[in-house]
Amino acid sequence: MLGIEGLKDASFQGDLRWARTAKWTGYAPWVVLVIGILSMVEIALGAIWIASLKTDLSFAQVIQPLIAPGLSFFNAIPSLHLHVLARVNPPRLALWFSVSMALIMLISSIFFLGACVGNHGRGSVQRYECPSGTGGNAKVWDAMVALQFLSGVLYAFTSAMAWKVKRALESRDERIAAGLEMVTQEEKERRESEARERWRYLQAG
Repeated sequence: MLGIEGLKDASFQGDLRWARTAKWTGYAPWVVLVIGILSMVEIALGAIWIASLKTDLSFAQVIQPLIAPGLSFFNAIPSLHLHVLARVNPPRLALWFSVSMALIMLISSIFFLGACVGNHGRGSVQRYECPSGTGGNAKVWDAMVALQFLSGVLYAFTSAMAWKVKRALESRDERIAAGLEMVTQEEKERRESEARERWRYLQAG
């Protein structure tokens, strides 16, 4: 766990492995920050949307406005910690979570956009989820779903970044193993530090 003393190393330059892979992968900390801010706005809009409903609240009506952006929030904050404070963000871990969140946010937003925008049908989704059936504030709903779609796009972009960094690191490891590239002293110290951390973790558990 990073202590207060680690704040002196905080930087939006982030994990140097991401920053050095390509110029566009170096923007990962800023993208994650935007995702975190969007998730908070989405949660606030979701609460306003629920308060505006004219029908009884059901569990299904909580999933899209609160649970989906809540998952985004609780993913973005630890990711921001790894990028900005710890400045060590394993690309494989980032890839797994980013792909999962991209699918959740995109599927949720696209489904509700397709089901509710301009659709006044009598299906269960239109009756219990959409503004036309629930009497909720349509403008708040539109903004909430549009921001969720944007979050999904940003998560997909983060997934592409993580994939790029993962492939670059794997290629570098292969070159080092083949003797085509030497390990720098900084890299050697970093790997030794990670090995010690893993060893302490194994001993503790």
